[in-house]
Amino acid sequence: MDDLSHALRLPKEVILKFSFNNDKYYHRVEMKKKTGGIRHIESPLRELKAIQRWVLRTILDKLSPSVYAKGFVRGKSILDNAKPHEGNQYVLNLDLQDFFTNVKASHVYTLFKNIGYNNNIAFILTSFCTKGGYLPQGAPTSPALSNLVCLR
Repeated sequence: MDDLSHALRLPKEVILKFSFNNDKYYHRVEMKKKTGGIRHIESPLRELKAIQRWVLRTILDKLSPSVYAKGFVRGKSILDNAKPHEGNQYVLNLDLQDFFTNVKASHVYTLFKNIGYNNNIAFILTSFCTKGGYLPQGAPTSPALSNLVCLR
């Protein structure tokens, strides 16, 4: 944990604060969907969001999702997604309901373990990026983690 504390430039106490019971460090916003219904955004508070951005830049952005992933990938757009389907008579478009909340903390933990982190650091990184055992919609790490977890 000393290395993580040094890399984040945070005292161990702050790291531990966000490693256990971090649910209280989010605020929930309800937004209307275009198609009707409500989307629940769980946005991390500033300090936790800064830690999540560090995880995103320092760890997750260095990993490659599937070559087929276009959503939530830097440098890719909806046009990159549509191009391979150009000229096809039919295209199936799916929206996975509650996608982020169906990516469990255990999947995120396994990802961090698989890329080389020990049990303790994998647990801490997972705690930084999950809320209540799932990926929160609204955390900066959730899109990248969802792509990487689905790759594995």
